[in-house]
Amino acid sequence: MASQPDLQKMADELAIRAVLAEYCLRLEVNPFEEWMDLFTDDTVYEVYRRTLRGRAEVAGMLSKAPHGLHLGGALRIELDGDKAETIQNYLFINAETREWNMGWYYRTLARVGDDWKIAHTVVKMQK
Repeated sequence: MASQPDLQKMADELAIRAVLAEYCLRLEVNPFEEWMDLFTDDTVYEVYRRTLRGRAEVAGMLSKAPHGLHLGGALRIELDGDKAETIQNYLFINAETREWNMGWYYRTLARVGDDWKIAHTVVKMQK
């Protein structure tokens, strides 16, 4: 029988997996504001050699990103209490140009109340 800490770890991992699945889905099929709900207020997002700080800066840049097919792949989660470090590969195909890029998301998630939120994202593109 699983211990209480084991059950909590499984519940946390499932919740984190759900947040990161929603990351790709909400970005493409939901209103942008619902995607932003996945982040902490003081989130940091590093992409294209830029560091965006806070939800307003992230929204200001990424709300203009092209739409397409956004696939999140294999995921590793390392839990440490109310914090989690994750690595996930991804593939994005632009709906208009059919251009694509792939790479890795390195993320830190934090427990905020009863939810997990993305606190820091580093996007390392491979192409």
